[in-house]
Amino acid sequence: MRSIFLFLLIGSATALVAHAPALRVAAATRAPLAANPQMILGSRSVFRAMKKVSFPNVPGFGKGARSGGIGMDGGDGGTGTGDAVAPEPEDDEPNPLAQAWKRYEELLDEKPLLMKALTSLMGFTLGDILAQVFIQKNEKFDYFRLFRLASFGFLIHGTSSHWFYGMLDGKIPGTSAKVVFTKVFIDQVLWNPIFGIMFFSYVALLEAKGLAYVIDKTKNELLTQVTGSWKVWPLAHTINFRFVPSSQRVLYINTIQIGYNCFLSLISNRQEE
Repeated sequence: MRSIFLFLLIGSATALVAHAPALRVAAATRAPLAANPQMILGSRSVFRAMKKVSFPNVPGFGKGARSGGIGMDGGDGGTGTGDAVAPEPEDDEPNPLAQAWKRYEELLDEKPLLMKALTSLMGFTLGDILAQVFIQKNEKFDYFRLFRLASFGFLIHGTSSHWFYGMLDGKIPGTSAKVVFTKVFIDQVLWNPIFGIMFFSYVALLEAKGLAYVIDKTKNELLTQVTGSWKVWPLAHTINFRFVPSSQRVLYINTIQIGYNCFLSLISNRQEE
């Protein structure tokens, strides 16, 4: 038994000695596959160095970029560049016309009678200036005539219009076709002659011409005044009663009446000329 064990031990040793050269060749062949310790350390240094590299501040790249490109922080995919865009400065300067209109509406609510009287003052003033300067082309401007027309607008037309149209809107509310037609009919058939008589009477009063002059002027000029009104106001008042707010009726009327006031200025001074 000992002889057999010794034989096997000697055979294994002999086999190991016989294969030793082949093992050395295989070891030499596999050696390059195992990295050199210095190379392994060098590779780790490279990765550490790459982590410390700071990229240039390019829009859309790097931490915090919010563009739709290659943002590194999972941006929202927008189209912005990442830079804060300053808002355009707002124009804080108010529009003078808008401010004036706003103030006019406020005053209409606060002092409606006064504002409508002033509105008529401006309408009749401009009407007489246009009549004297551009229609009659008087060599000498008649300031007393201007005062008569302007004061009539302020004292009579503005105040009476405030009462009449306010009453009309209160008694006949609405903007239907029937309502608008009724208001236009009342204005042109009933109110229009009354307005003409008030106009001639006021002018005669300032001129100190007496009642006889008023009666004569009414006979001669009232029909002309009424029929002249029918050429302008039925259509104008149809728009007025259909679309214009009640508080702004006098302004609308005086805007159109600048031209009509030229006509009133002419017929009120026809006899003198």
